[in-house]
Amino acid sequence: MKRILLIVGVLALIAVALGVTVRVHAAFPKPTAEIVTLDETKRATLLRLRAEKKFQPNDYPPLGYTGMATPEDEATANTALNAVIDGILARPDGPVSARTVTNLFGKAMSSVWLLETEDRDRTQGYLLEIWYIMGFKGATGRFAYGSYFGRPKGYGEPLPPGWSSPDHPRPIGGAAT
Repeated sequence: MKRILLIVGVLALIAVALGVTVRVHAAFPKPTAEIVTLDETKRATLLRLRAEKKFQPNDYPPLGYTGMATPEDEATANTALNAVIDGILARPDGPVSARTVTNLFGKAMSSVWLLETEDRDRTQGYLLEIWYIMGFKGATGRFAYGSYFGRPKGYGEPLPPGWSSPDHPRPIGGAAT
């Protein structure tokens, strides 16, 4: 009898774990297979973003940001973001796949995983800026968002902080794009 209860208990735990895994997986959208063109305009905007002093306090909707918790955390996050930008800029002008960019995003998010939630969220906001700057419309497949973060019609990701529409970004590097 004990053996049967043990087996039933283990099977119940496996079923619960599988259910949780399915629900978590469903929260993340299927990544897009888009290909966009890297050109001089996108390259210039990415260079401005790279040069910008990032992680400053702001009140961009839908949530404000109080700034990075520590200078060390800021250095970690800046290094991760700049690695994504450098990875894109290292490519020649021409086609860039969503998979290439989302793989860079994955590496960046792995680098900032231990930062405070607000700082990780702001890092994701910068990654979304890169996504929109590149001209992708589908989902990255890397981020799950709640209903508070609405997506523009025809887009798979919410607007980055401070952007009023997909073609009206915040001033990046002190200049409007």
